Amino acid sequence: MIVATFGTFSSYAQLQKVDQEVFGMDCAPCAYGLERGLKKMDGLQNVRVSLNDGKAYLELSKNNSLSLKQIQEEVKKNGFSAKKAEVVIEGKLISKDDKTEIQTDTETYSVIKDASNGLSSKLKPGTVKVKGIVQNEDDKNLSGNWKIRLTEIL
Repeated sequence: MIVATFGTFSSYAQLQKVDQEVFGMDCAPCAYGLERGLKKMDGLQNVRVSLNDGKAYLELSKNNSLSLKQIQEEVKKNGFSAKKAEVVIEGKLISKDDKTEIQTDTETYSVIKDASNGLSSKLKPGTVKVKGIVQNEDDKNLSGNWKIRLTEIL
């Protein structure tokens, strides 16, 4: 019974979509090279890099095991800097000591309490699916623990 419950959780606790800001792309061959590098990663269903927007748009396949850290490391490996990202994640909501976190199989997202939209107070215990902006981290210190400002509960 426990194994079945855990297996159900792990199949849904994941990163599902990432719109990653990329700093340093200044030509079409740069964007093309980054797109090719990202497409080599297992777990991506659709990849599009836009030089005009300065972003990589990633849709992840079901039951993927990718992390935002891995994606940002791939951006860095291709010679660019990964900035903030808009993500869709599904994970387990953990509330303790006045902190709210969403845990996926690979990462933890600390929810920034934002009084202007009140979304963090509307989260219910259990599995949640949210959209939000993940704050920029220093490329040298990518930890897999992120701060996220919620923009929508899905």
